[in-house]
Amino acid sequence: MRLILKDKTGTIKENYLQSLALLYLPCETFSPTEEEDKLLSVSVSVSDGGLTAELSFKYYDKTACAHRFETLSDTPEEPFRLQVKLLVGGLFLEAAKELFGYLPPWGIVTGIRPAKLAADYLNKFGDDETKRILCEKYFVHPNRADLCIRTAANEKRLVAPLFEKPFEKMCSLYISIPFCPSKCRYCSFVSATTPRLLALIPAYFEKLLDEIASISETIRALGLKLCSVYVGGGTPAVLSADQIAVLTEKIHQLFDMTSVEFTFEAGRPDCITIEKLQALKDGGVTRISINTQTANNDVLAAVGRKHTFEDYEKCMNDARKVGISCINTDLIAGLPGETEESFCESVRKVCQLSPENVTVHAFTLKRSSEYKTAHTAHIDSASRTAFEMISSAGTFLTSLHYEPYYMYRQKNTVGNLDNTGFSLPGYECLYNIYMMGEYHTVFAAGAGAVTKYVSRDRERIERAFCVKYPYEYLDPEKYPGFDRAFAEHFYQSVYENNGQ
Repeated sequence: MRLILKDKTGTIKENYLQSLALLYLPCETFSPTEEEDKLLSVSVSVSDGGLTAELSFKYYDKTACAHRFETLSDTPEEPFRLQVKLLVGGLFLEAAKELFGYLPPWGIVTGIRPAKLAADYLNKFGDDETKRILCEKYFVHPNRADLCIRTAANEKRLVAPLFEKPFEKMCSLYISIPFCPSKCRYCSFVSATTPRLLALIPAYFEKLLDEIASISETIRALGLKLCSVYVGGGTPAVLSADQIAVLTEKIHQLFDMTSVEFTFEAGRPDCITIEKLQALKDGGVTRISINTQTANNDVLAAVGRKHTFEDYEKCMNDARKVGISCINTDLIAGLPGETEESFCESVRKVCQLSPENVTVHAFTLKRSSEYKTAHTAHIDSASRTAFEMISSAGTFLTSLHYEPYYMYRQKNTVGNLDNTGFSLPGYECLYNIYMMGEYHTVFAAGAGAVTKYVSRDRERIERAFCVKYPYEYLDPEKYPGFDRAFAEHFYQSVYENNGQ
């Protein structure tokens, strides 16, 4: 797609126009040299005490135009920069609806943290006014606005204890196991699946333990207190039961795990054994994920999952047998081959097994996934069906007393929808909130992991990226190890900036 931007306000950037276009055209590419069969043109200026904006959206042989003059408000509630973005976004939706015949459920909300947006308004106005702003200014569907507000309120309640303690004293730890026995067709996570790369696991595991030890030394030197540990992937359950035992024992040796939430993303049922589950229980893991994505075996086979729903049921029962008391299950709405009826049946079947958490994801065309080129059209065709899937899932889960407690959004998602975590009271995954809400520093160990340093006011965030691939991680020239000096420099500057 070609973009033409004439912004005399100095407010609108091309990446904002790109984000808007992706609401309707997932996986679209943008270049000034593109042919003009797909063209988005925007002009914004200040005149006569107000804003004038014109927008033209061409999609092959159809063109839609929109224009508006708006009196400047420039209030604390709606500063100039935001007013311009809302005006352009509104005009875009007006034109896009004419071309495509529908409005996306999140309107012009393009960020990955919609609950953070809702929380900002809730702190100023309350529920009713926040909903009005989301629906009228951002064009959010009332269904999504209600969910967003409810999620933000639950998140605020859950993180309140965090601020009863000195902010700098709190942190979390993410541990990356970027290996899978095979790759699901919709997935683009950095994960190693070939036999040659899977053979790297023993060496990777040893270096990972060393890196975790280095992070623990840094945490102690900085006087920090660990709040949560999350082992993710990939599929962490590719580790053997013995390796899981070694990992959990090491973590308990290195950290004070008193009252620390400890999550292990076990993942696919085809990697989980009762021996591994027992090792997790014995290792003090307080929460695990066992993910089926759908109860439809035909869809599971089509997307490359190497298990059946019956395999998932067995894993759930085995986890209960060994005494694991908090289990999350992921479901994906909008997978190719899934219908609204079959997805609702998936939600019902999963809930019959009483997981404490259920996370409902929207199918996303990931950049490096096998599905990217084959199913781009599916995103648009399934948009409204996926909305009904996710809405019905949310209604059903809340009827069973599950509450939404965190949410995030991604680009190139079917229906421009969201991923929302639901939990029974008292079983929420605090790590998910801390990470997504950027409430405190999250140290990260392993290939593909990103340490996120967060200041007291949450205004300053710095990221330290590890190398992506296991073979790079094992190369000391490409990755010498955790950068303690960077961590110490960040915290030193945080203290200085706060007059400490």
